[in-house]
Amino acid sequence: MERRLIVGYQSAVDYWRATRVASPDKDESEFGNKVIGALPLTSAEQVARAMNLCCAEEPLDVVCPTRSDRRNSKRVVNHSWKGPLTRDRTLALGNGIEVCRMPAVFSQLATDLDEVSLAQIAGEMAGNYVIDLGEEEGMVGDLAPLVTISELRGYAESARALNVRGAARACRALDLALPNSNSPRETDISIFMMQPRVQGGVDLRGFEMNVPIKLPASLAEKLNKKVIIPDFTWPNGTILEYDSKREHFSPEERARDELKRRAYQAVGMDCLTLTKGILRNNNEVDLFFAELERSLGLRRRAPNDRMLESRKLLRARLFGKEVKADS
Repeated sequence: MERRLIVGYQSAVDYWRATRVASPDKDESEFGNKVIGALPLTSAEQVARAMNLCCAEEPLDVVCPTRSDRRNSKRVVNHSWKGPLTRDRTLALGNGIEVCRMPAVFSQLATDLDEVSLAQIAGEMAGNYVIDLGEEEGMVGDLAPLVTISELRGYAESARALNVRGAARACRALDLALPNSNSPRETDISIFMMQPRVQGGVDLRGFEMNVPIKLPASLAEKLNKKVIIPDFTWPNGTILEYDSKREHFSPEERARDELKRRAYQAVGMDCLTLTKGILRNNNEVDLFFAELERSLGLRRRAPNDRMLESRKLLRARLFGKEVKADS
């Protein structure tokens, strides 16, 4: 009987990314077993086969629930893992090779990554895209989500109850994660809006992402559409759209957006448009999200200097080096 080789951590992320691109309409529960060959493999052959199946770069991340699972190979990184790892937590690929399902992988990654990086991964795996640096846009879109946020949280909470290292951080990261994101930029914007102000965010929670809204008849007639799917929607009727093609607004674009915004406001809704140019400038970010606060009816103290400094750092991390407005 072949030894059990369990792939996890970043190598498992590589597997699930590759599988999502290859099977865009399936979620994790639909991926069946792959029976690879009939003859038993040596340990070295098993590692090589696992790397090939997972589209993973060397070294391969191997999860070791017990000391006997460790591999003596320079091509492998052995990770001691005490989290739940029953057979339903992995996917069998044949030849004794298994790959951890994403809920376990997410908590494993929390042993090294911080909350923001983890929230980015959660947004991707529970969203409608996958990171693919080989593509021009760095992603492949229009995919079925691989996993739900509740599945990620359920595993993380089980691991936390067992005092597994990283599980508490995974739980905190999921407080910054939402489903239905359509792109890495949408995920980063959602993290920025959910992060507490003392940690650099703007703390404007309560929104949903990419949820269809049926428009009132009067607005539907003006906009010539019955249903819209805003990037971000709050219960009070405020919606936020991210326009990835715009850097800054021309006078003509501002005029068109103002007419559209008045149409929304006439039926008790409000529509704000966020651009790349805004996200790349600290002052414009501050002004935009102050306007969003007003649309949401929030009244709170202006951020202090420490909050603003933390905001600059988080903005730079998520959206890149600052570009002055007149550049």
